[in-house]
Amino acid sequence: MTNRKFLTFKSTVDLEFILNRQLSNAAILPLENGPLSGTVGVVRLPNISLNIVNVNRPIAIYADRRLDKIFFSVDLSHTSNLPSSGLKAQGVNINSPALFGFNSNLKDLDLRLDCGSQLATIVLRKHFFESKLVALGLDHLLEFVGKYNIFSSLATQTRLLDLMAKIWLDDGILFGTSSLFEDHIIATLIDSLSDGDNRRVARVPSRQERHEAALKILSITRQSQAKGIEIQDLSRILHQSRTSLFNGCKEQFSMSPIQVIRSVRMHQVRHALLDVEFCEQNNLNGVIDVAQHFGFVSRSHFARFYKQEFRETPRQTLQSRRIAEKSF
Repeated sequence: MTNRKFLTFKSTVDLEFILNRQLSNAAILPLENGPLSGTVGVVRLPNISLNIVNVNRPIAIYADRRLDKIFFSVDLSHTSNLPSSGLKAQGVNINSPALFGFNSNLKDLDLRLDCGSQLATIVLRKHFFESKLVALGLDHLLEFVGKYNIFSSLATQTRLLDLMAKIWLDDGILFGTSSLFEDHIIATLIDSLSDGDNRRVARVPSRQERHEAALKILSITRQSQAKGIEIQDLSRILHQSRTSLFNGCKEQFSMSPIQVIRSVRMHQVRHALLDVEFCEQNNLNGVIDVAQHFGFVSRSHFARFYKQEFRETPRQTLQSRRIAEKSF
């Protein structure tokens, strides 16, 4: 018997930490005001793992992929009564049931999830998957997963989605031994990839330089949390004009570069205000210390932007933590 487990996150920092179990340098940008929260479901099997991400707000995710893993993702909102979510993978809108994200030549993950998305992913060790295909005489599928990044077939839309929905949307208990259950998942996945009925594919589109720069701004801001970032510095580092950076961020995130940087910082501040251990490790006492740690100099500007971002003051956030501390 195999059980699924759900990890709760209450900030972008929490979600980045969880995603980095399978990816590297994950950076999250909420695309709507308000605190971020949700769950990541996990099932671990001998050679693969299954995950599902649910969030309460639309987000952009950018991360480096680990070259030893391959990812097959699907949006399970298509199997429920929820409206089709506005999911976007590597710059492509995915509005119908399809597998995506599996291209073995991808170096990064560029993903947009709406709050209605139910992103379910099968994660396999690349060597294990390749060995499985070779053993089955399906070597041609190795070329397939290196050429395309979105795929749909009749078997994908029925058998695979049905299996994934049962895993995540039923009572949460999976019967049978882990190895037998794993074999069933892999067989269903391979049958879906091999199916020629109603088969549709899409390649990975080339990315404009300004969009690449916008994603790098998100990544740089996330990784240099205690440093002030100026647009002219980003322009020099990324070899893009200020206008190009502005247009790239607007097209990629519907924000200006300044708004991207500020939003990332604000969510880092909120996480710190709620995290006793972080404050103690960095000798931060109160709101002003935390704000300054993340590069906010003006108290009035910080307080105004914080309330705009989260619909509460930083002191209200801190007070909610202190109330929670009284009931461990």
